[in-house]
Amino acid sequence: MVRVATGINKGKLWITGTGPTNGCWIGTYEADHTVALLNLVRPGMIAYDVGANAGYYTLALSSLVGDTGHVYSFEPEARNADALRRHIQLNRLRNVTLVQVAANDRSGMVGFQGTSATGSISSHDEYKVPCISLDEFVAAGNPSPSFIKMDIEGAERAALVGSASILSRGDVTWLMATHSEKLRNQCRALMVDYGYRFGGLDGRGDPGEAADFVAIPRRS
Repeated sequence: MVRVATGINKGKLWITGTGPTNGCWIGTYEADHTVALLNLVRPGMIAYDVGANAGYYTLALSSLVGDTGHVYSFEPEARNADALRRHIQLNRLRNVTLVQVAANDRSGMVGFQGTSATGSISSHDEYKVPCISLDEFVAAGNPSPSFIKMDIEGAERAALVGSASILSRGDVTWLMATHSEKLRNQCRALMVDYGYRFGGLDGRGDPGEAADFVAIPRRS
């Protein structure tokens, strides 16, 4: 266990060996993405960290939304969820709720494959995890989000299909990681139908062909 050396989570406690890379505890992990968080997330927001892994973004979002906001961290993979839970406890985060499910277009059980760093939904894998649509999560009585970071290794379009009610509100900002040209185009096409426009990771400018982008609601 160490304190994060630099970056958006500087000073937070981190368990070495968890998360995608050592950059999580060094503090250099996806520094360009954390610029988006600093520009887009404000105190009092309800933030969803969809594909939370071991919690690097969850720690950052917890600080940014503050005591008046809340973070819901979605992570289905057991090892990641355990590390995330430990990071929440070690850092005494009282504004974070771990939701140990995969985001999908429906509720139920779904196959899951891969390592803790790159696990993803699969229709062929025997390892099963629970899944839920974000619309159903809200309909169950949970607070609706004002910011969503989504990085779920190829299942982003399905999760967006399961977020139709959230998208139709037109007031939620998204930070999307899509991993391929095809998936990027599918996600953007779906979001355009709800009036979204797109920006780079700083929330401004044209994201061009980048797989990772910010989706900005029509009311902004």
